[in-house]
Amino acid sequence: MLLFFTATGSSITGQIPLFDPAWTIFPDSEGGLEALMGLGFIILSVILLRLSKSRFVLWLVTGIYLFAILYFTLLTRHPMTEPVSLLKPFATVHNAVSWGDSGIIIINKTNLYALIANILLFLPAGFLIPKLWGKARHWYIAIPAGLFISAFIEVTQYLTKLGCFDVDDLITNTLGAAMGYLIYRLLLK
Repeated sequence: MLLFFTATGSSITGQIPLFDPAWTIFPDSEGGLEALMGLGFIILSVILLRLSKSRFVLWLVTGIYLFAILYFTLLTRHPMTEPVSLLKPFATVHNAVSWGDSGIIIINKTNLYALIANILLFLPAGFLIPKLWGKARHWYIAIPAGLFISAFIEVTQYLTKLGCFDVDDLITNTLGAAMGYLIYRLLLK
């Protein structure tokens, strides 16, 4: 599926297609099946890490996770003609849901699933970072490490033109890392 962002450089005006590989596996799902697959990976990872004390299992899960991050954020994307940045915080949330008299109204499922996918993509970082790096067993190290990894990916996407620098991705990825750290504290420590 092609997602269209309107952008020219860092200001929003013209149309530039962005290829989103998460929706190529099941193109009619609008991202729902990919979100479920991501959740399944997280649950399986937590179960494996909870039941096994093996470093091999930890590194296997980490390797699969790193490949997934590279795949979805860089490897399968087509370069754009110019770098794009989306700097308005919570624009994706605003385009995904709204508040009505009867509660939350879904405006755009694709944007909603993109938010969910960005959170799920960084959930494993929140529990793998403290498992791999002993000093990151504290929230004030693990969560900023997730933010740093997300910022690295966003800057790489911007510089290579293989995506756009999106402040909402930084927010949702960091939220995912924080939720993953909570899983670490509650289930994996």
